[in-house]
Amino acid sequence: MIVKEAIQLFNTEVLDYLERDAEIPTITRAGAQGDVSILRVTKDDAVKPVAKAGIAVIRGENGGNTHSLHGNGPIFWDAAPERDGSLLLGRLTVPAESEAVLAHPEHGFLAIAPGTYEIGRQREYRGEWALVAD
Repeated sequence: MIVKEAIQLFNTEVLDYLERDAEIPTITRAGAQGDVSILRVTKDDAVKPVAKAGIAVIRGENGGNTHSLHGNGPIFWDAAPERDGSLLLGRLTVPAESEAVLAHPEHGFLAIAPGTYEIGRQREYRGEWALVAD
C-alpha cells in the first residue's frame, strides 16, 4: 500500500511534505512511530473489534496529531487500564487475513502485519526518565 491509498482508504489526512507515492513500511516484530512503540508478543489475543472509522491510540500533547489505528480487514484492540508509570496503551491483534495501519499526520502511516502486539508509549532519559514528546 502507498500513502495516497491509505489516505483514501482510512479517510485520514497527513501533512503535505509526506510523499504520496511512497510505500508504507510494514512492521512484523517491532517498530516505533513518534512516541508510540509496537512490539509483537506471545500473549492472549485482543478481542474488542475496531470500528471501520478506526480508534485513537494516543492523542498529541496539545490535542492534535493523534496516533490512530485502522484496519484493512477486521482488527482487535483492548485498551490497557491506566496505571501510574505504565507505558502500555493496549494490545492489538491483527488476524491473518487483515492488516492494521497506525496513522499520524506528521509521521504518515505504518502497516502492522498479522499477529498480536503491545502498543505503548516510549520514554527517554534526559537526566531523568520522561515520556517522548511527539
